[in-house]
Amino acid sequence: MRRIAKGITAKPITLAVILAASMPLVACGGGSSSSPTPTVSGTPTPSPSPTPSPSPPPSGNTFAATGGECDGTAGWLAIANDGLDDTQAIQTSLQQAASKGDTLTIPAGTYNINSADGVTAVIQNKSFAIIATGAVFVAGPDVNSDLIDFDVTASSFSGNCGGNDVVDIGWTGGELNISQARLSGTVPQGTGVGATTTGTPVAGTTDGLSFRGINGGGTLSTSPPLKVGAVTVRSLTVIGAPIADANRNAYFDNPRTAPAIDSTSDTWRNAGGDSGLFITGVRSALVEDSTFFGIRDASIYVSASPYDPTLGGNYVLRNNRFYGGFDGISSKRGAQNIRMEGNLFVNIVRGLSLESLSGPLRTTNGQTIERIVQPVVMKDNIFNGVQRNIQVESANDVTISGNLIRNLGARVSQADSPVRYSRYEGIVLEGVTNASVADNSIFGVEGARSTASTTVGITIGSHAGIAGTIASANVDIAASNAFSDLDSNIE
Repeated sequence: MRRIAKGITAKPITLAVILAASMPLVACGGGSSSSPTPTVSGTPTPSPSPTPSPSPPPSGNTFAATGGECDGTAGWLAIANDGLDDTQAIQTSLQQAASKGDTLTIPAGTYNINSADGVTAVIQNKSFAIIATGAVFVAGPDVNSDLIDFDVTASSFSGNCGGNDVVDIGWTGGELNISQARLSGTVPQGTGVGATTTGTPVAGTTDGLSFRGINGGGTLSTSPPLKVGAVTVRSLTVIGAPIADANRNAYFDNPRTAPAIDSTSDTWRNAGGDSGLFITGVRSALVEDSTFFGIRDASIYVSASPYDPTLGGNYVLRNNRFYGGFDGISSKRGAQNIRMEGNLFVNIVRGLSLESLSGPLRTTNGQTIERIVQPVVMKDNIFNGVQRNIQVESANDVTISGNLIRNLGARVSQADSPVRYSRYEGIVLEGVTNASVADNSIFGVEGARSTASTTVGITIGSHAGIAGTIASANVDIAASNAFSDLDSNIE
């Protein structure tokens, strides 16, 4: 994206002063009219409508042992609050729940996981749900993989435990604390920040809770079959870095009026682990009413399969809260049909993003054309002290509306200067076509801090796609957007 020099400081105004009516902007800020644009056929549904509903419904109790891998389970084996490593007991209980296909209610209390490999349950052929309300899972310093992972392997397609079915998975409640887990080799600025907790060997990933619906090994890697239908996650809490109660309460009680925070400890820079919640290769997913503190990478990471872009999408991410992390919600690898609404972001480097993975990952996955994401809805989110609030790459049929962006240009993640990007930006569109941007409010900071920041309300540019530059086109910036205390409103 072509960067434009800092403009004249804007007075508090609305876009109505700038534009008398809605104005289509074509290829502004980068690219040209001759740059190739994505060809999109058909009229996509304007909003995702997944129906993730775990089956069967919660029974409210741990289920009794009846013997056999597929017709029973040992129930919940781990003992809460004893200070011992519960890895194996948790592994056995979650695996039997997945194999039998039932609802497992985990008793309240604290459980410790300190195995280097964390806990992995293989998804079999039965739908299941985990109720973890009141349970706290704490990662020890030896954890060098995902803390709790539900994964598809070759055995998931073997017909074991009831046939080769597509299954639904639910997770409700619980707290996962990965603050002491080792860093993976992929976290942002991982070698420069928190190096003492980097894994040896460096882990590929150390996410809190993960659902991987596509097997990436063996003969399935080139054309993996669908295994997971709907994933539902509700009321989950993941802690990457501890957050002070005073800061937590100040923002969650009054997100629309709280001041920008200048925290020296409550950020991803002091975190362990990697992402908070990771979901890839499923038919649909709903994540709602969940909270993420100080996550070093993406608090919620949703993705299509690296091998097949149709395997992974229909993601609805709503009414979640994010504090002190690097990324809030990040969607990658061209996952289709994305809806992000009603979320709250505080002291985050990047809030909402749809990002095309660059060079090596794309070529490794055999990707030869750009994956155009469509449709996309980002609405009614609140951002307070976020560096880059909304970022969309390589997308069509995009709606960005009703978002409140406050304190743009405030100090973020202990840094006086931008952490990753060269400036502070409200909405960034790169290689985006057929987009509506309306009813958003983007406000900078007042006072001395405003002179130390370069702030831009909306930036429209091109994207360097795999097969060539993708220019933004038919982007409608409505007069209903409001701007104040920025260096530049639109570029």
